[in-house]
Amino acid sequence: MNEKELDPRTLQVMGGYGLEQSVEAESLAPPLAQSVAHPFKSAEHAEWVFDTEANYEEYGGLQGYIYTRENNPTLDIFEDRIALLEGGGGALATSSGMAAISLVALFALEAGDEIVVSNHTYTCSFELFSRTLPRFGVETKVVDHPEELSQWEEMVTENTEFMFVETPSNPVLYVGDLEALAGLADANGTKLIVDNTIATPIIQRPLEMGADVVIESVSKFISGNGTILGGVLVGEDEFIQEIRRLEYIQYGNAMAPFNAWLSLLGLESLDMRMKKHSENALEVARFLEDHSAVEKVNYPGLESHPGHELAKRQMDGFSALLSFAIDGGKEEAFELLNSLELIPTATHEGSSRSVICHPASTIFHRLTDEELEEAGILKNLLRLSVGIESADDLIKDLDRALSKI
Repeated sequence: MNEKELDPRTLQVMGGYGLEQSVEAESLAPPLAQSVAHPFKSAEHAEWVFDTEANYEEYGGLQGYIYTRENNPTLDIFEDRIALLEGGGGALATSSGMAAISLVALFALEAGDEIVVSNHTYTCSFELFSRTLPRFGVETKVVDHPEELSQWEEMVTENTEFMFVETPSNPVLYVGDLEALAGLADANGTKLIVDNTIATPIIQRPLEMGADVVIESVSKFISGNGTILGGVLVGEDEFIQEIRRLEYIQYGNAMAPFNAWLSLLGLESLDMRMKKHSENALEVARFLEDHSAVEKVNYPGLESHPGHELAKRQMDGFSALLSFAIDGGKEEAFELLNSLELIPTATHEGSSRSVICHPASTIFHRLTDEELEEAGILKNLLRLSVGIESADDLIKDLDRALSKI
């Protein structure tokens, strides 16, 4: 059976490890190859495997296992499964989401290149693009209002090596028009890279809308319980093979086999979890929107969100992340955080357990006041990743805390 014809709900359970593979391995669950090296059948076999690495175009990729920094049986299953879910030709599992973003940037760029990125981007990604890469001669153009396609059109040229967008974005939930951005990229002969972490391939498949590369932070929804660090990079198979044979090995940012194995287990329930995350988040968002102590709620599932209609067109659900601005400033925001009895303050998202944080003083604290204001991350903004607990209990906890500010 052609795996590409299977429903995503089937692929998340058996993609890359179907009936034939499970019988051959004599294991219902994907096997864990917790090893850094992989023995060869003979000296001749070793020579042949390395030859397939050097001549990947001829052999269709690496044919065998060498060293876990390059490939591994457990990582293979995980990469195949993610590639199938995203609709890509291949994938690379990395040690973190930032490792995946750094890997594609370091592969694609050299001194003199330019990139165009949205300012509604996770702080470490934004700092990589706007602070670190310029030290190596890369020109970074920042789109301050990414919801306006005209700003992208003004900045993207034939010299642009890639465009980068995170949609929905963390923490203000900007929704980018993927088809429009992909069309702009094609018109200028450049690539569109999409961070799909918040949506996951269950809710949104950017490659099907014209994107060239998809990034996922596996640490979030894909693993689902906040126990591992991991990332993944998905694209055309030739593109992935080209990165694997040099940069992936040289930079040494492969995912640990045990983390890949745990992520495979997490993937099995991704569809059900994303539905529950989305249901709970919409219920919580509606409660917050009606609360007198809340000025604004950012959640694409709300009709009031400027990207609501676009999100309905290109997403199958709205995921777990939302943010809301309260009456007051940082002092009131801290008082709310310290009054919560169920929801912990933590800088994470995508876990089964709800978590909340104050972005301006934590994960985005290194941005300047001007950058924070441009990105809509004000002192009274709180970010909430809604888990899969009872939505009623979460609302009661938030209501108690809001009553104290």
